[in-house]
Amino acid sequence: MLAEHGVDFDRRDYFKEPFTEDELRALFDEIGMTPTDLLSKRSKAYKDLGLADREVTDEELIRLIPDNPTLIRRPIVVKDGQAVVGFSQDKIEALIDN
Repeated sequence: MLAEHGVDFDRRDYFKEPFTEDELRALFDEIGMTPTDLLSKRSKAYKDLGLADREVTDEELIRLIPDNPTLIRRPIVVKDGQAVVGFSQDKIEALIDN
């Protein structure tokens, strides 16, 4: 979709190239969101790790995400410190049009 709009972008497959904890902290700082904001509660890892059954801190999520990338909703489209999380064509188009 981005290419169709003539937008240059960097794509990262974080299953093949997992985020480090430091990269995650930098991403969350840049977009003004927390790991909880991006948490995929429908993922298998969320269920397998029993995260629904207890309170989970953002720091714990940051430690878990590199080994369990399905914990993050995707895609994450970032532009100028703003982000759209999850596939929403309207929201992504609005972000890239700004």
